[in-house]
Amino acid sequence: MRCVICRGEIKEKEVLEEVRENNNYLLVKVKAEVCLNCGERYYASGVVDKLIGLKESLRKHRLRLHQIGKVYELLT
Repeated sequence: MRCVICRGEIKEKEVLEEVRENNNYLLVKVKAEVCLNCGERYYASGVVDKLIGLKESLRKHRLRLHQIGKVYELLT
């Protein structure tokens, strides 16, 4: 398979995908096919379904999460 954007080589990798709901962020490790040239990611439909489900669970506060840091906004 070649990248549809740049025709580069594709390789399966484990990547961090960001799921965001309002000001809440969840980082999820998933497998994706990644272009080695431009970085375009291709996901299996099961991975996409998982990410959509996690976003819905994040919205409804159904996840047991471990906080790994904090984000601050600088007010000027």
